[in-house]
Amino acid sequence: RLKSQLDAIWSNLLLTQGRSPRSVLLTSASKGEGVTYVSERLSIYLAQTYGHKVLYINLADSLTCEQAPVELPPEEILDRLSSSQGINSLTMASSIPGLCVLSLNLSRSQHALPWLLPQRNVMEMLLDHARQHFDIVVFDAESVLMAPWTATIAKPVDANLLVCRFAVTRRELLNALLDAFKAAGVRPHGIILNARRYSVPQSLYKLLK
Repeated sequence: RLKSQLDAIWSNLLLTQGRSPRSVLLTSASKGEGVTYVSERLSIYLAQTYGHKVLYINLADSLTCEQAPVELPPEEILDRLSSSQGINSLTMASSIPGLCVLSLNLSRSQHALPWLLPQRNVMEMLLDHARQHFDIVVFDAESVLMAPWTATIAKPVDANLLVCRFAVTRRELLNALLDAFKAAGVRPHGIILNARRYSVPQSLYKLLK
C-alpha cells in the first residue's frame, strides 16, 4: 500500500512539473507531522523503483551512524559545507544501493547556523554538489514555524512538499506555514496527507465509487 501512495506522490509531481525534479524539500507546520518518515521512504522508493542515485539530506535531526563525523565543531561543518570535497566527507553510503545520506550532525541550538550565514552560500553548494553527483536530492527539513529559515532555503529547490498529519495538523498552523512560504516567495507544489485514517471502513468507500 505504501508503494502505491509513493507512486501517487511522485506521479503527481511528474505531471505538474512536466519533468522529474532534481531536488525535493519536505517540511511541515510543526513537529510530529511525519516529515522524516515520508522523506526517508520517498528516498528509498526513488532509489529502488527508478534506480536513481539519491542523496537524502537530513536537516531536521542529527543521524546516528558509525561513519558519521563525531563531535565536529560547527565551524568545521560549515567549512565542509562550503566546498564540494567537504560535502563528500559528510556524505555516507547507505545499505540501499544508490542511496546516500548526509546529516549536518549539529545540535538543536546550532541548526540555524548554515542558513543564517548567507556569505557561505550553503544551499547553493549543496544543490550544485547534488546535481553533479546524484539524480535527485531529498531534503528532510525542519518545520517552518520552529525553523523560519526553512521557507528561505526552500526557494531554489525544484519541488516543495508540505506534510500534514491526518486529524493532527491544525488549520491555523497550516495557514501560517503557507503565509511564511508566500512571504519568502516560495510556492508549495503539493500537500501530503500523512497517516490518513478512514472514519468508516475503506471497503464502504470503494462501494460508493
